[in-house]
Amino acid sequence: MLDLLHIVKSHEDSGSTADFVALGYLHDEQDPHTAFIIQHKEYLTEFHYDGGSVVYTTLFDSYFHKNTLTIHPDEVPAFIVYCKQIKQKAKPIYGFFYSGEFYDEEGNYLMNKDLGERMTCVGFCLNVLKGFLEEDYIDYTDWGSETHTKPDYLKSYCKRYNLDIEKVKASHRRITPLEYLTSGLFSNLPIRKSQIDSWKDDVREYLVKRL
Repeated sequence: MLDLLHIVKSHEDSGSTADFVALGYLHDEQDPHTAFIIQHKEYLTEFHYDGGSVVYTTLFDSYFHKNTLTIHPDEVPAFIVYCKQIKQKAKPIYGFFYSGEFYDEEGNYLMNKDLGERMTCVGFCLNVLKGFLEEDYIDYTDWGSETHTKPDYLKSYCKRYNLDIEKVKASHRRITPLEYLTSGLFSNLPIRKSQIDSWKDDVREYLVKRL
């Protein structure tokens, strides 16, 4: 059985002096958010895309986090260097898109040329994970356009940014912050939506009890 108790409050009860990279989840009923929570030499930092810019800073917000099972503690210094490379170069635009893009080892974004550097906070984290791990972290094709339920979102987004809807619609999907956090319970890649779906309600219930 997967151990939900390994999801902790970052500031209050991480209880670790060892290095780690964790998947961070900032709870908000209307607008939850994701990040990486990184501990190195007992210092906690957060790395994320806040919808406007890419941020690498001392941990400030009150996240929940789950240590990822896919990045070894010995790799944390290399991960920090990678994050700093990305911060220098990344210029994402907010949008509900992800189709397997990633940041390379020098922080360059290898993009869908028709879409550009467009992503949510979750998409940003997935781009980082894929680049660092050099393989797909999740099987993103399990999420279709129906996972974003706002009517006419894609049509209005493409009109606003002058995008060809036929060229970018295959990249339109929403992978939620809760799904991102829940993915931290698994280690075999790529992680499937069915695996996440089987645990995300339990994770949600656990988080509500810890608020």
